[in-house]
Amino acid sequence: MSNSLQGFDARAATFAADVEQAFWLNFWISIILFASVVVPMLYFAWKYNANKVKNEDVENITHNTALEIAWTLIPTAMLMVLFYYGYTSMQALRTMPAESESIIVHVQGKKWSWKHTYEPNQSGFVHKSKELYVPKDTNIILKMTAPLNDVIHSYFVPAFRMKEDVVPGRVTKQWFNSNVLGTYDVECAEYCGTRHSDMYSKIHVIPKAEYNAWFEGNSKVGPGEKEVAKSKGQELYDDNGCSGCHSIDSDAILVGPALKGIGAKHDAQYLKDAILNPDKDVPEGFYPGVMPPFAMPDADVAALVDYITTGK
Repeated sequence: MSNSLQGFDARAATFAADVEQAFWLNFWISIILFASVVVPMLYFAWKYNANKVKNEDVENITHNTALEIAWTLIPTAMLMVLFYYGYTSMQALRTMPAESESIIVHVQGKKWSWKHTYEPNQSGFVHKSKELYVPKDTNIILKMTAPLNDVIHSYFVPAFRMKEDVVPGRVTKQWFNSNVLGTYDVECAEYCGTRHSDMYSKIHVIPKAEYNAWFEGNSKVGPGEKEVAKSKGQELYDDNGCSGCHSIDSDAILVGPALKGIGAKHDAQYLKDAILNPDKDVPEGFYPGVMPPFAMPDADVAALVDYITTGK
């Protein structure tokens, strides 16, 4: 049966083989140690059952030098093997390449979406995307954080054997170098609330030439995707992950109230307050503390309110 996560069996990062080797060594040594305890226990329980052995036949064995040396040295040697492979795989994961030799991407994880922001290209344009696009055989450094009023998330890429916590108010780092072209799933591996199971993204590993052509351009979508004109309000709605909690084109309740027809129920000031201070007037049936406040310039708030009320 194949794994449902895209690319799980690809081992698509340069350090994936090291991590997997450490895992399987740990697994099999743990099985051996488990069996070395449980199998003799079951054997002795059977052999020395009270129905088979009389009390006068029981001997008190106080010393066996060879056995004592064996049960001391063999587990110690196994522990050293586990330590060595665990340490070397961790070293491969945690030894960051030089930033001058890497592409740096800033990652924001928040309830319940991922946002990737690239460094400016030569023309000063900054790419922002929900999904991550990287060139093959290139060092990528992820600088990750979450808003102060959010919760802990974890950026997990099964195909890379890579996971790093994303902590509010702090910057955590992880790196990878993917040597296999393809598309790989990103999921949140830290339970983060109601929509945790929907907090997915993707990493697209593409040829360097294709990446360079896209990065030096001003496209607001990924390589090969068709760019669709969006209003400022729609861009803000998408960039801030509003769609993860609110449906805007239906009456479906996700986490927060549906926004379809919201303009007929509330005025612009109410909606502005709901964005900047969502706990001020919580709708009936919902709870305070779920939606974080958004710090936005007045012009951005006005554009977002306009999109919420008109859909344009």
